[in-house]
Amino acid sequence: MRKLLAIVYTAFLAIMLINYFYYKNLYQKQVNYIIELLDRQVQIVGLEVDSTNYAFSSDLGQIIYSQEPDKFFDKTRPDLKFKISEQLKLFYSKYKDFITLIRLYDDNENQNEYTLSKDETKNEWIENDFINLDQKPIVPRETLVKDGNNFQFFAVIFRQGNPVGNIVVSVDYKKYFNKLFSKYNLKDYQWQWVITEDGEIIFDNSNIPVEYFQLNKILSDIKEGIIANFTHTASEGDKKFKILSSYFSTQLLQRDLGIVFSAPTDFFQKYIIRNSIFIVTVTLILIQVIITLLVLKIRKQKKQTTLLEESENMLQRLLDRMPVGVIIYNANREILRANKVAAGFYSYSAEEDMIGKIFPETSASGDNEFIANYLGGRFNPDQFIIIRKTTEELILFRSTIPVTYKNEDAWVDILIDVTMLESARKQEEKANIAKTEFLARMSYEIRTPLNGIIGMSDILTRFELSPEIKDIVNLLRRSTEVLLGIVNDILDFSKIESGRMMLEEAPFNIREEIFYAIDLGRANATERQVSIFCNIEDQVPETVIGDRYRLRQVLVNLINHSVYNVEKGEVSLNCTLKSNKNGIVTLGFAILDNGKAFDKAELKKIFGDFVYTEYAMSRSSFESGFATLIARQLIELMGGKLTAVSPSGLEGNKGTRISFTVQTYSNERLLKYIDNSDIQRISDIKALVITSPAGRDEDLLAQLHRLGMEITVTAFTKASINQLKINSASRKERYDLLIICDDENLDGLDVGQQIWDNNLSVNYRILMISSSDRKGNFLRCLNLGIDLYIVKPFDLSELNNSLSEIFSISNGNHSIAGEIAGRELDILIVEDNKMNQNILSRMLISLGHKVDIAEEGFEGYMKSKEKKYDIVFMDLIMPEMDGYESARRMLEVNRDLLIVAFTADNMPETKKKAEQAGIKEFIPKPVRMDDLKRIFSKFFNM
Repeated sequence: MRKLLAIVYTAFLAIMLINYFYYKNLYQKQVNYIIELLDRQVQIVGLEVDSTNYAFSSDLGQIIYSQEPDKFFDKTRPDLKFKISEQLKLFYSKYKDFITLIRLYDDNENQNEYTLSKDETKNEWIENDFINLDQKPIVPRETLVKDGNNFQFFAVIFRQGNPVGNIVVSVDYKKYFNKLFSKYNLKDYQWQWVITEDGEIIFDNSNIPVEYFQLNKILSDIKEGIIANFTHTASEGDKKFKILSSYFSTQLLQRDLGIVFSAPTDFFQKYIIRNSIFIVTVTLILIQVIITLLVLKIRKQKKQTTLLEESENMLQRLLDRMPVGVIIYNANREILRANKVAAGFYSYSAEEDMIGKIFPETSASGDNEFIANYLGGRFNPDQFIIIRKTTEELILFRSTIPVTYKNEDAWVDILIDVTMLESARKQEEKANIAKTEFLARMSYEIRTPLNGIIGMSDILTRFELSPEIKDIVNLLRRSTEVLLGIVNDILDFSKIESGRMMLEEAPFNIREEIFYAIDLGRANATERQVSIFCNIEDQVPETVIGDRYRLRQVLVNLINHSVYNVEKGEVSLNCTLKSNKNGIVTLGFAILDNGKAFDKAELKKIFGDFVYTEYAMSRSSFESGFATLIARQLIELMGGKLTAVSPSGLEGNKGTRISFTVQTYSNERLLKYIDNSDIQRISDIKALVITSPAGRDEDLLAQLHRLGMEITVTAFTKASINQLKINSASRKERYDLLIICDDENLDGLDVGQQIWDNNLSVNYRILMISSSDRKGNFLRCLNLGIDLYIVKPFDLSELNNSLSEIFSISNGNHSIAGEIAGRELDILIVEDNKMNQNILSRMLISLGHKVDIAEEGFEGYMKSKEKKYDIVFMDLIMPEMDGYESARRMLEVNRDLLIVAFTADNMPETKKKAEQAGIKEFIPKPVRMDDLKRIFSKFFNM
């Protein structure tokens, strides 16, 4: 204990000595700093006074010698008087902090006098022009004369070498110095004063009346023009104190002056003494506190050591008994400690066997990402460890905590077995697949008889029927349409619920889709005597990028809901632009009606997550209970939100207002100022096809050659961009079109990005043909300045029309459709179901066409070889050879053959598979007469 006290008191003495030398040094540094500061400031101000002294005389002389002030009072020269008075005002304004009055007068014979001053409060000039009967004689030379507390500076006006008048400028030295020193005065810590060569102090802005001593040094240095500093004495009454003064010798209007900046020295001394006493006191108290704390700490240290040992033993027991794995490892991932559960995870017999081993890092895989996304929340794929053993697979969730273990940085990994959660996920996934397959099969089975009912209903409507029979046929048709709508709604509901609903990204005209949706709802509205009104804000863009079909589905579902809610009333649809930022266009929709009003509970049932039986039974016989639910879910898929309130505001307390937003993307394309006036036909286009170095698509090149374009083919390499730069610089040799082949061997978007990064996109029309279409590709193409994005397989006439549009070609290639418009078509039906054969053939014959029927795919293929058909309606699911294989073989024989899928399976993957087989159109069962007319109109102008 004595040794400890000796150390403490020695430290106290050392602190005292350090404080003494520290504050002594600090005081000297502070004094030196103040002297440097005063010297710098006094020199700045002195030079400013020198500048004012020189400029004052120069500016006044400029007025006298550049004009004719001797003719100031000449009444024949008012312009001269005005000009000189304006110059005097400028002179007054420039030195407003020094000048108080300007007078101009001539000789005693004329006794004319002019005065100029300024009312600073009103910012107005005061000018007087009068006869002074008591005029003083002319001063023949420049003179500074004291006038009370101010001075008057006399400047002489000459005429032919003789003085004929004076300009007298009254100046106030105190006013001038008060303004000059205002930004340097710090009250008790720094002030300024001015002394003349006679020792008179003409200005002092100190806060207290101060008497200065030892001024002889300053006066002698001023006379010699010396700039210096020194320490001297000053007093306030009987109290004397030391001050630091820096002075500068200068002259202002024929007066030799000394400008002095002063600061007291006792302030620093008091500050240091006060701090020293405070620190000594605090140090003594601190030492006493330290001694007390050390004594207490030593007493407690033994208790803490005992508790620490007990805690460590308890921690080890806790780690061993925890139901999760725990591993502690260092920066080299060497395991320092582990528990039994962790040893079991990694197939060790005991935790001691893991110590010293390297803990492997987690390598993220597709499985990790899938599990992280499935569990929801903000999980990182690195947080999951998958351990595959011979008979089982373990999935561990890892949480890492940084710690210090045995004086080194370490990390604790807590491993939780979530294998059961993954097993539950797989079971749920299997259940979802089974449910989706069941619903798809159910749809397929239901659509087949519906095809018969709807098809026959369409045929019956073409005959002359009695009103009673016609009503029965219409009711039959309407009922089957409702049943088909319910089937479609159930499929959509299932796809949304399982996360398999994919949204399309394609440009479309928003106004056309809104009007189309209104037209679809108008039939129901007419029956119920409901008027539908529409208002689209002018700011809404013409075209956007999104899923037109799902948006149309939402609008139709909600319009029909409002129509069924109204009896002899109106429905209003409004569309507005909510925002258009960073390429994202948010559209707002509001559908209002003046029908029945609902309370909040009823609205929640209508637009909630579940179909309520009591609500569904209260609805119209022709309205599906799924429609509003699917509309809300589709809106949320499109990044929007739906709200519904009653009343709508259209008419009193009636109706419902349904408001929702959807997110689409801007269709604004890169402006390219390319002159294509010399391109009159597709064959005039000079194109460069960019393919993979691994090989080129000969089928694609054959299709492009059929358009008649002049084609050059190149494999994309590192030198390709430089070659394009050289080509773009040559107007004669420059390509009109770049065609990028996007496939598994060449990332077309990467090629487009390089073209964009090198500012080449504006020089060419660019077409990308993709065989690996992915979500987001179209938007990326738009952002990269790519004009056309087409997915294989594609219709050659579609490509021809798109190229004609971007190159402004009015007379496209001759259309085959024009040749066969108006005549009967040879049609082949490939269908294994007798009822479907009968229905479709009757519908086609009723439209005036010839029909052949094949029972299965191979028979259809053989018929297409024997006879040239204009169009083939192909069922996809058939025994022996299915529709996909049959279509591929038919197209090998006749590449121009139009094949239309005619199937009850309308799943997206089925459509994609059909497109890959070369099938250009898709008609889902049950087929309607309008569907057939649409196909004939599109391809045969019928």
